[in-house]
Amino acid sequence: MSNEQDLLARVASTLDELGPTLAELNKAPSSAPVGPDDAPGQGATRFLSQADQFELREKLSKKSDSELVAIFSNQLRRTDTGIPVDRWMGGNQGLYEAMAADPTISKALDSGSGSALIRQDLEPVLQELFIREFPAWEMIPKIPSNGLVHAYNQMTSFGDAQFMPELGTVTDDRSTYVRQTTNIAILATRRGVSIKGAAAIRAGGAGYDPEQMEIQSGLRAVAHKMQKTIFQGNATDSGGTADDEEGAFDPNGFDGLRRILNTSRAGFVDPTTNPTTSGSVRNSFDAALMEALNAGGRVNQIFIRPQEMALFNEQQDQNVRYMADIARASVGVNVVSVNTIMGPLGFTVVPGDSIGQYEYDGAGGNGVDDGDTVADVYFTGSDNVAVPYLGSPGPTVLDIPVGVSGQLVRLWIVFGMWGFMVRAPLYANKIRVKVA
Repeated sequence: MSNEQDLLARVASTLDELGPTLAELNKAPSSAPVGPDDAPGQGATRFLSQADQFELREKLSKKSDSELVAIFSNQLRRTDTGIPVDRWMGGNQGLYEAMAADPTISKALDSGSGSALIRQDLEPVLQELFIREFPAWEMIPKIPSNGLVHAYNQMTSFGDAQFMPELGTVTDDRSTYVRQTTNIAILATRRGVSIKGAAAIRAGGAGYDPEQMEIQSGLRAVAHKMQKTIFQGNATDSGGTADDEEGAFDPNGFDGLRRILNTSRAGFVDPTTNPTTSGSVRNSFDAALMEALNAGGRVNQIFIRPQEMALFNEQQDQNVRYMADIARASVGVNVVSVNTIMGPLGFTVVPGDSIGQYEYDGAGGNGVDDGDTVADVYFTGSDNVAVPYLGSPGPTVLDIPVGVSGQLVRLWIVFGMWGFMVRAPLYANKIRVKVA
């Protein structure tokens, strides 16, 4: 059996196993309740249980990239399937207002020439492909937003406790909070293929699916933009740019880790100096972790660029025979595990320009001076960060019928409505690594 025949056989077997479940998703909305006061059946008429979601994702996580793409392409060719947008929204006015605020989506909602459909049968496969483009996504919890702007309490102190005599009175105390909000940003891209172009490709016997390629590219674009905004987003300071610590200003986005963790507790390191003392990347990691540990927090995630990961490895290679073990961080996500003062922690390497670099403006320290170019390494806990969402926690596809735009083009909108929050910045930290 050839490799192609073997792939087709595995895909057919998977579709036989998961096909009924995927088809069932398009009978009623499967998204979780939209608001904290929504009971199951209010914000959405039906949703997958956490156990069902985990089982489906576990099965898909074992599939190769080529299998996932083939499964996705097979589902994508299905027509007249999906859920009308109004049923997916379940009568939630806030969700409708959020979608209508985006001109790309609102044009599809306002069209009278056909019904745009939410393709929930594509979401499980999209989620797995999304994670492979953006591994950090799976490690950040998702919570339903409580509005178009998600409001939450950010902890600044956990209070205190007192010893007391046997018959004494308990001393009252409480945590200290500040009220914070994060914008629920609408991230969308519209992709399409003309009927003529698709027919020509198939008639010519080309070995690829143009529709699948376009949606996959759209998914990659959404993953890149979301990942970049989580790390260096800025929706607060209009004077911020990509070349400073505030980050490039986008009023339609939200604040990311670069800006949120810009505190006096953040550390510095210049790897070009003595690698065993002031230039030790490992020592700077432990110092940053110590800040979070001393505040009472726990860290289980490290987000780092490949460049700084390579520096860390180079400094440690002479000390160890092999660097680290592979640990599974979540469904479908493996990370490199290393020892720290908090025990083994996973390094999530973030490729590309998502973390980026910038010119530091401040007093500096440990070899880093005002005007030096630096890149951040972030230390967080999975229970300390979250992505509030409206609609579905993962990327969603809106299938627009042919002719809605007045053209013989089949269109899809890949979108998500997400924000980002850090519940207690004192339990997280970052270091600024000087870029040589």
